[in-house]
Amino acid sequence: MNANIETRRFNTEIIIATIGIASLLQWLTYQMLIHAKIGASAESFALAQVVVVLFVSPYLAATNILAGNRSDGSALLLSLPPFSHAKPLLIQLLISQVPLLCWIFLSTGFSLFVTDISIGKSLAMLVVLVLYSLSAGSVGMWGGRVLKDAIFGMELTYCLWVILIGSAFLLKPLDRYIDNPQPIIQPILHLNPLIAVCNIFDGLDIFRNPLLYDLTPLPDYVFSYPTWHVSCFWQLVIGACCFLWTWRLCRSSSFAPGY
Repeated sequence: MNANIETRRFNTEIIIATIGIASLLQWLTYQMLIHAKIGASAESFALAQVVVVLFVSPYLAATNILAGNRSDGSALLLSLPPFSHAKPLLIQLLISQVPLLCWIFLSTGFSLFVTDISIGKSLAMLVVLVLYSLSAGSVGMWGGRVLKDAIFGMELTYCLWVILIGSAFLLKPLDRYIDNPQPIIQPILHLNPLIAVCNIFDGLDIFRNPLLYDLTPLPDYVFSYPTWHVSCFWQLVIGACCFLWTWRLCRSSSFAPGY
């Protein structure tokens, strides 16, 4: 049974399907960003990559954690020392992201030929996308484990991204009630997963883009975009918290991590 599960997970058809769907989503997102004039070609390409990772990774992880065999996983957990219980869960997370990681490497390599991105920036984007894949996957695993459904777990993850990305725009209706939003601007930017791209591409200032300028009060205040290392750190913190929560849920029940 375990051999069949592993074979299915690494099925070539699954990898090809994921690459195809992710590429289509990226192309659609890229076209919308170019049409909206959010940034140049390389910048829009990178933003589209982040959107695809945040969109696809949670579903892969949520589906994977619900696809395991309950009894086999339970026996495995019970046979391990308490602090080793997280290892099978971590393996599940890594396995679930293999198809998306394949797409990330292919897409990043492709960007070197179709955009004017430099090798240094492409390597930085590669690190960001890989770390985002793992952190977003952890959130997806948590959502799938809590709601016991891959679709609902994915939607719960999307709600989190909407809050983190949309918080800058939520300041607009709250501006009339807040005397000085300056202290909360930097935390909002630090937790926004899209901001890493703004730092990698120095000329990208999305909140002062004509399309978004009037939708948020941020352009009226002095702020700086955090480095992409900081953005990745906070996404990893969120992912780690969700991973530990999922681990506790698995430990406290009689079901396997893949339940």
